[in-house]
Amino acid sequence: MSHQLKFFCDFDGTITKNDVWVNSLAKFIQNKEAFVLVCDDFASNIISARECINKELKLVENFSFDKFNSYLDSEELDDYFFEFMNYCNNKNYDIFLLSEGLDYYIDYLLNKYGIKLKRFCNKMKTEVINGEIILQAEFPFADENCTYCGMSKRNVLINNTNDLYGEISVFIGDGVSDFCASNYADIVFAKGKLASYCWKNNITYFEYKNFNDILNKIRKLDEMKRIKVRQNASMLRRDVFLGG
Repeated sequence: MSHQLKFFCDFDGTITKNDVWVNSLAKFIQNKEAFVLVCDDFASNIISARECINKELKLVENFSFDKFNSYLDSEELDDYFFEFMNYCNNKNYDIFLLSEGLDYYIDYLLNKYGIKLKRFCNKMKTEVINGEIILQAEFPFADENCTYCGMSKRNVLINNTNDLYGEISVFIGDGVSDFCASNYADIVFAKGKLASYCWKNNITYFEYKNFNDILNKIRKLDEMKRIKVRQNASMLRRDVFLGG
C-alpha cells in the first residue's frame, strides 16, 4: 500500500536559511537585552508564544516598511527547497507551511520566490500613533483551549492528516514553537532546539541540515518500505479528536 504523505514545515530557520524574525524584524529592536530576555523566557516556557510575540513587537522602534522590505530582500531560502517542492508536486504530496511568524514577511518572501503554498501563521496589524508605525499581532489560527501557542501547528497537522485514508504526517522544524506539534507527527525531521526536545522526550526523529537531507531520507524510507504511522502519535491525534 502506498502512503500519502502530508508535509508540515516550519518557516523561520527551516524553509528560510535564517530566522527572519530575528534576522530582519529584530533589526528594529534597539534594546537587545530585553529582546534576548523575552526569547529566553519563551524558550524556558515562562511565557507563551502569544506573550512572546506581543512583547517583542512592543520593543520594535522606528519601523519602516521600505527598510523592512530591503532587509527581506536579502533573506534566502534553503538551497534545496525548490527541489523538495518539485518532489512533492510529482508525488501529489501536500505541503503546509506552519509558522508563529507574521503573514506580512512570510507572504513577501513567498511572492518574491513565486511560491504558492497553504500557509498558516499569525497576522501582522499596524497602526500609526504620533507618526510612528506600531506593530501588533492577531492570532487567527489559535486553539481556543490552548493559550500557549499563537498559531496551533498541532491543530493544522491533526485536521489535515486523515488516519482512515492512510495519510502519514511529516513534520519539519527547528525551534521552540515546533515542540508541541512534533508529538503528533508520524515522521519528524528536527534540528536545533527541536532536535534536543525530541531527544529528551523520546520522540523518534531524523536530524537534518537542509532539505536535501530530508529528500534523501524520505526516498530511502520509501525504498525500504519504512514509511508508516507512528502509533504513539496516532493515539495522541485520536485523543485530541475525542476531546482528550
